[in-house]
Amino acid sequence: MRRFPWGRAGLILVLLAILFVRIGDPFGDRGMTNVVSGLLGIVALLGVLVAFAFTRSIGLRLRLAVLLALAGSAGVASALVRVEGVSGEMIPRFAWRASGRTAPESASIAAAPALAPPSDSDFPAFLGPRRDNAVTGAHLARDWNARPPHLRWRRPIGAGWSAFAIAGGWAFTLEQDASGQRVSARTLASGELVWSTVLDEPFEHALGGAGPRSTPAVELEPGGGEGRVYALSAWGRFACLSARTGEILWSHDLLAEHGLTREREAELAWYGRSNSPLVAGELVIVPAGGDPAEEQAGLVAFDKRSGKRRWAGPPRNVSYSSPALAMLGGTAQVLIVNEASLSAHDLEDGDRLWEYRWPGSTSGDACVSQAVPLGSDRVFVSKGYGGGGALLSIERDVRGAFIMRELWHDRRHLRTKFTNVVVRDGCVYALDDGMLECVELESGVERWKDGRYGHGQILLAGERLLVCAEDGVVSQVEASPERANSVLGSFQALEGKCWAHLALAGDVLLLRNAEECAAWELPLER
Repeated sequence: MRRFPWGRAGLILVLLAILFVRIGDPFGDRGMTNVVSGLLGIVALLGVLVAFAFTRSIGLRLRLAVLLALAGSAGVASALVRVEGVSGEMIPRFAWRASGRTAPESASIAAAPALAPPSDSDFPAFLGPRRDNAVTGAHLARDWNARPPHLRWRRPIGAGWSAFAIAGGWAFTLEQDASGQRVSARTLASGELVWSTVLDEPFEHALGGAGPRSTPAVELEPGGGEGRVYALSAWGRFACLSARTGEILWSHDLLAEHGLTREREAELAWYGRSNSPLVAGELVIVPAGGDPAEEQAGLVAFDKRSGKRRWAGPPRNVSYSSPALAMLGGTAQVLIVNEASLSAHDLEDGDRLWEYRWPGSTSGDACVSQAVPLGSDRVFVSKGYGGGGALLSIERDVRGAFIMRELWHDRRHLRTKFTNVVVRDGCVYALDDGMLECVELESGVERWKDGRYGHGQILLAGERLLVCAEDGVVSQVEASPERANSVLGSFQALEGKCWAHLALAGDVLLLRNAEECAAWELPLER
């Protein structure tokens, strides 16, 4: 009597499971799909190797030779190659162990031009001057073949995923070297490093990579020459620095002030604090929360000049999202996506005005995208990991209390894992788990989804989209519900993994990865 082939049956089941995961998309996230597929693949491979090792029809010496050769090859590969992080789809990236980073530049404030006064073309904070991921005054040339973008400069940069803030002819960001996380300033004209100030100790995560994540906010004096830079490290040190010299004017250790150890912080927010500060009038606002069980504040507001705390919101654990300013129902309020909710807070005292359940785990299916206020009575929110997009209606009852209603929520669309959306002419554009997508705002109906860019970033420049793919290719794409992924031109702006948001000041596009930064001059309409 023949024995049942349990080994073959098990292998078939594993292969069927891989097929289901790849085709069925049960997680709503290609990264998780790749992780589960990889683990199932390893199980299948181990099963094949075990079966091979015990196959008596093959000679013992041959079996031993093959297994030893495989083990030796794995050992040599491990000695020569290291895993250098992962892509947004959780695919490992490899590098030679002998390769190293370019030495950091030295700063020279004496040789730098003076900070110019604020300009309408400045891009002074995360996602731009209005924090809406748009530069409405841009007029880019359509034909990049006849007039291609021109590289102004390319420079080495320390590790990190912080984007640039551009103001007064200088570009500000955060980066990391062996000495720690730094706030740095470069000239927009040449990329020369003007100053670089250590903000905090180094930060590193095996999957997320090394360095700071948030983007600084810059506010210049009307006459130019002076100003302030607000920056948050991945370990939660929040500081105000002189825009001209990099001197730290005041700072707060958000972890220490809210009773969090770094060990507990690492449990609550695996990938490091990524919240970009919001300047609103005389306040500068950041999320400060940690463990809700300890009644720690969510949002906190500081006096932007003195650093004195002005108010603190109710306890909420942080997400990786950034606060946004809105005027809803006639009341100025701050919107913040927390770990598992979207909440709105009175700008004057931080009191919660309304809240929407938005499930997530900062150390799991994280919320990264910020809420987008639309007019006086709408808010859009989105997230990756199968969260999708949702449109909310915000109204007031006869007593003046806020009433929040969900107009639609679709988990299949607008899954913005690392990025933020663009809203134009009644449509929402986003990288939906790596694919460019257009969805009608009011109905939630998809108009098109086309073009795989990976987990890069998008920016609305005038009437068109700038899309930076994860591999550093920048494309100009029509922002039209009628034309799916209509690419007008593309160029390789940087080599390597590009996760940081774009910044556009006039005709100069700034972008970076964990090793290089570059300024490209984009041709304008004549």
